[in-house]
Amino acid sequence: MDISSKKIVVGKSQNYKLAIMRKVIVLMILILLVLTSFVIDLSTGPAMLNIFDVITSLTNPESLGRKVNIIVRVIRVPIATMALLAGAGLAVAGMEMQTILNNNLASPYTLGISSAASFGASLSLIFGYAFLPKSMNNYATPIFAFAFSLISSFFIYTIGKARKDRGTIILAGIAISFMFTALNSILVYFVPDEILRNISNWSQGSILGASWQQDTIVFIVLVIVIPILFRESWKLTSLCMGENTAAALGINVENLRTKVLILSSLITSIAVCFVGTIGFIGLVAPYIAKSLVGEEQRFFIPASMLTGAFMLSVSSVMSKVAIAGVQIPLGIITSIIGIPFLLVLILKQGR
Repeated sequence: MDISSKKIVVGKSQNYKLAIMRKVIVLMILILLVLTSFVIDLSTGPAMLNIFDVITSLTNPESLGRKVNIIVRVIRVPIATMALLAGAGLAVAGMEMQTILNNNLASPYTLGISSAASFGASLSLIFGYAFLPKSMNNYATPIFAFAFSLISSFFIYTIGKARKDRGTIILAGIAISFMFTALNSILVYFVPDEILRNISNWSQGSILGASWQQDTIVFIVLVIVIPILFRESWKLTSLCMGENTAAALGINVENLRTKVLILSSLITSIAVCFVGTIGFIGLVAPYIAKSLVGEEQRFFIPASMLTGAFMLSVSSVMSKVAIAGVQIPLGIITSIIGIPFLLVLILKQGR
């Protein structure tokens, strides 16, 4: 190898190391942003707290009064933690759906999984107590929402397996979304005002009822699923270069797509059944993460999770401070944030 060739190789190696370093720095900045938004989320609410008191309550609770510790550690930490977990889960689910379908408009919201969960929640609020034991009444809504989101995922999976076409999967998801939205509208048309109010609250998305038990369930699912996605990261990165390229590298594209669709649907189902219908996180967060670190999955996955966690945490803060004395449902906040991004994506798809 001559001197000029060696210089080219060295130059490419240095550029690669700089690119990796840049992505690592981006991830570190995202971690700092998530931690900052988490602390601010803990400090906001009906009883506004000093940020330093919040940090002290987390690190040295004995030095503060009982009231502050109860507000921070008992009431707010489980809710703020759910915002991070649900945001991360919805973001990584949307990211992988976009990857396997090669479409930036794919997400749990646009593929109908959230609409199916909303219909299941409505059913539980109307009929759920009649089908479940009395001891399970408090879990009726999450159980029904989880079941119907899985049913929706199964429909999408079955259609995709039969047709083996990405466009068909997306269109099927949109059709399922409209179907469950219509069914939900039929239900709410006939119910009393009290039940209608509960259905409306759930469908608008909320983390106010989050508990450590729910946080633990979502966390366990993420801990199980995320390592599997990392193990498939090279294959998924190859898929971003096109199905033909991935197949030429010896990757079974259909099997990979099926596995990732099931895992993404599982994450979505678990998150949605506890927080309700929160749209656009799975659509917008991957778009932002991709612009920051690219499509290499070993960076794309954590970047999407951190971006989603940050977005939902910030949305939680905004829901509490936008109007004094009123907590706006999270789904409304994320929709306001997400709609401009959706329009940008649609225009880009058109071009």
